[in-house]
Amino acid sequence: MVNKNSSLSIAKNTSADYYKLLGVEKTATEADIKNAYRKLALKYHPDRNPNDVHAQEMFKEISVAYSILSDPNRRRQYDISGPSETALDFDGVDLSNDIGAVGRVFGALFSKLGVPIPTVVPAKILGQAKEICCGESGSPTVTLLEPGKLVDGSVNKQEGNFYKFTVTEADQKQGIIVRVSSASMSKFKLIIFDKDGGVRQIQESQKKRNCTSAELFYVPFDRIHIGDFVPLKHYMEYKEAPQAFHYLDGLEPRESFPLRLGDQIICVYGDQFLTRTKYSVQILPLNEECTETIQNIRNLETTLTSKKAEMAKFENEYTEAKKRFEEAKQKLKEEDKFISESLKSRDKLYDELFENCQKPFADKTISNGRKGSKSFFGAIFS
Repeated sequence: MVNKNSSLSIAKNTSADYYKLLGVEKTATEADIKNAYRKLALKYHPDRNPNDVHAQEMFKEISVAYSILSDPNRRRQYDISGPSETALDFDGVDLSNDIGAVGRVFGALFSKLGVPIPTVVPAKILGQAKEICCGESGSPTVTLLEPGKLVDGSVNKQEGNFYKFTVTEADQKQGIIVRVSSASMSKFKLIIFDKDGGVRQIQESQKKRNCTSAELFYVPFDRIHIGDFVPLKHYMEYKEAPQAFHYLDGLEPRESFPLRLGDQIICVYGDQFLTRTKYSVQILPLNEECTETIQNIRNLETTLTSKKAEMAKFENEYTEAKKRFEEAKQKLKEEDKFISESLKSRDKLYDELFENCQKPFADKTISNGRKGSKSFFGAIFS
């Protein structure tokens, strides 16, 4: 059994070297870190190492390391101050959960990273999924989804509704999207299972302008995922930096991988705290009408990926320029004070000079006429 406190010890381990855990250099790129994590995740994945506590612990450690080093902000903080208790501060992850054999959740793909790391899925949901996929009697009801048809539903908190759809060869070639949205802004998880009922991927709902939604993309091209931008979090961490520098912090590349042919089982899991989750679910196969839009998406996402790196560089330039500006502003303030005081001192010194020049004549009276002489009219009438 996994020690429930093990994850906390990982987070608080001040001697942890996340670069060393993943086997990369401190100068490693995002791609280097991601590739290293994928290899180690496959090696230590608990589904490949049943009942191996060491493998489970290693999987947790490398997952924490990846969660830190794959995020530019956390990586920067880690490089400066090292590991801290904030290592586990990312949504949806609970490395201290021990749900048991049926409730094992290590096959999940965490929505914001797009790679396998532990995430919470109740044992009840996993057990129901296994019953459905194995065709056991008494398994929960499964609703069939037809391509393009919008199906409305609602689910209680910590409960799940199951759906089934079929992937054809055309779907594999063209691509297919699973989309769940909630006009009532409900919070939920969208889960897809493998043929044995294990979790293959999880997508957390995200807030959009008019709804919350979660999508699973199985398309024949690589794309990116952009996590929610949280202004308050930005203010707390980077209140001196303009928000524009961090709009793309949540941008992560997503590699494409196809679904197997045949029936697929998905689940909409209610994450609301008090109320039921209301939603609509839809299966959307890509078609020829999507070709131009797809190309535009790919072009734009390529631009945004480059822009993320560009903005990181620009932020450094901006910071240096702002620093120089602040230094220049301070220097201007000092020069203003010096020159103003110098001008006052100059006037004072000239006044002092005039006074010193007058001192030898201080005992003489200056009048309209000279002392002892008469005026012109005085001389006439005297």
